[in-house]
Amino acid sequence: MTPSIELFHELRAVMEASPQPGSHGNELITKLVNSSGAVRVFQEIDGRMGLFIPIGSDDPDVIAPDVRSRYITLRKIQKDGRDAVQLRLENPALENVFHVFVDTYLKNFRSDRERAATLAQAQLKRWRSLFIPVPPNSLSDTEEIGLICELQEMQILVATDGAQGFYRWTGPDKQAHDFRLEDRGIECKATRVSNGLHVTINGSQQLLPEPNSRLLLSVRKYESSPNGDITLSGVVRQLLDDDRIPSDELLRRLEEMRFSLAGVDPRTENSYRLVGRYVFEVGDGFPRLVVDDTEKRISALSYNIDLTSPESVPGYRKDGSLA
Repeated sequence: MTPSIELFHELRAVMEASPQPGSHGNELITKLVNSSGAVRVFQEIDGRMGLFIPIGSDDPDVIAPDVRSRYITLRKIQKDGRDAVQLRLENPALENVFHVFVDTYLKNFRSDRERAATLAQAQLKRWRSLFIPVPPNSLSDTEEIGLICELQEMQILVATDGAQGFYRWTGPDKQAHDFRLEDRGIECKATRVSNGLHVTINGSQQLLPEPNSRLLLSVRKYESSPNGDITLSGVVRQLLDDDRIPSDELLRRLEEMRFSLAGVDPRTENSYRLVGRYVFEVGDGFPRLVVDDTEKRISALSYNIDLTSPESVPGYRKDGSLA
């Protein structure tokens, strides 16, 4: 559970115990303080929620309101006789995205407390496009596990290669390989085929390394399970908790792929269990179709590879390394 979710859960417990709201609804004082006071979270009776942000000593005297979005607003107000900023989520349906916004803001506040209002203004400007109601996510089950696979491989890459594990992710761009690092490309494949280990290769370039580069193929096998510990939103939240990954950019790229955190319904979201993960270095002896097509005239090529008994396949990496 993220810090902001914990704060709002605590606030709701206070509301249940003492349902009489104040002038702005119920609120909770956090331990995050600058020279003007503490950050507070609040929730109103109609479900709207937000932050009261103390204006810092390095903030400008004039703080312009930001009400360009119908769904999240920022205004300068008086709070306990002092100037403050009210950041309010106007549409409770966007709570999932708002929690990520708040977590990101609180991290930035800790390192720059006296520019608290300026930070909130700048972050809202960057994130405004993410606060728009969206239709339910439209990924097919196959697309969903494919995206989960890419994001779980990203977790590994961020741990070994830092932020490049995110910035070198090319899956949303529909390029030949899902990750393109300086010295290697990485292609990710997910399968739910129950018998054996089979993957589908799309295009003549997908298993072709770039010049002066290596190519790794990472295959994950999943099974659907109502008790599975893997969901797409869960993997996304794990990545959002990593300070090396820009939260707004990750959410924006996911929306380009037709997944929005705001569109997640926990009651109907699919859950999976990881059956196995297998990594291969694509090279001599690895089963693939090599097409003599220097002008790239061959299109719509698709074929299946049987990687059953992966330890017997040339290029198999027993340690699962992506290095």
